[in-house]
Amino acid sequence: MKRAIRHGFALSELLVSLVIAGLIGIWLSRLIINQARFVATQQGMLAARAGARAGFNVMVQELRMVTRGGVIAAHADSITVLVPYAFGIACIQPSGGSQAVALFPVDSATYASALLRGFAWRDSTGTWRFKEPATLAAGVATDCSGAAPAVTVLTNGQIVRVSPNDVSTEQGSPVYLYQRVRYALAPSEQLPGRTALWRTLIDANQRDELVAPFDTNSVFSFLTGNALGVQSAVPAVLDSLRGVRVRLVGQSEDPPEGRTTPARFDLSLDIVFLNRAP
Repeated sequence: MKRAIRHGFALSELLVSLVIAGLIGIWLSRLIINQARFVATQQGMLAARAGARAGFNVMVQELRMVTRGGVIAAHADSITVLVPYAFGIACIQPSGGSQAVALFPVDSATYASALLRGFAWRDSTGTWRFKEPATLAAGVATDCSGAAPAVTVLTNGQIVRVSPNDVSTEQGSPVYLYQRVRYALAPSEQLPGRTALWRTLIDANQRDELVAPFDTNSVFSFLTGNALGVQSAVPAVLDSLRGVRVRLVGQSEDPPEGRTTPARFDLSLDIVFLNRAP
């Protein structure tokens, strides 16, 4: 008598298979979710880091140009400085109380967007003298070639006249034009409730939101003395400042998947400049 051959699976076997498949599915789902959250967190941190780096890229170029007597105000959330934007050599003094200057070639976009506050020149003792407010007008070729020795105007340079000029400036002395600029950490307009880095061209009353968002722990600290000691309090004498330590804590615009707070990236940079009493 032939024995019957069984086909298929028993119910118990099927149940065990379904349980195993379910466990594997749950594990895979959790793995995919965790992986997606990890990627979202990394993207949030990259966005926060990009914001912090962008803020430094904007500030460093101008703050490192600050020269003697160039810091005019400082707070934990802002710094106001005199930023040179064009350099040159003093020529003769035309009639009318102006000073002719042969400017070195300069970036046209930077020059066009700047707003003259004043000009500074170095006297025979090596001391920088400042004059503000000042106005700017075009000069003529004879302003720099009509006296001996003549001042050579470089290719792509230009001759300008700055007024008024109350103090005699020696021909051949270094001269620069400067503008007043403030960098500040203040509430963002593009992202309400968050902090942004602002740049203000003071004499034009032009205030631009540069980068956002940042954490409220972002702050300016101050480097003082030849040892560049760091302090959070603003020095009583601004001429003792030798630089600033800027802490920018960048944030992602939105919390990454699975989190309730934005991703953060904490970045600090010391920006050293030459600042002495004029």
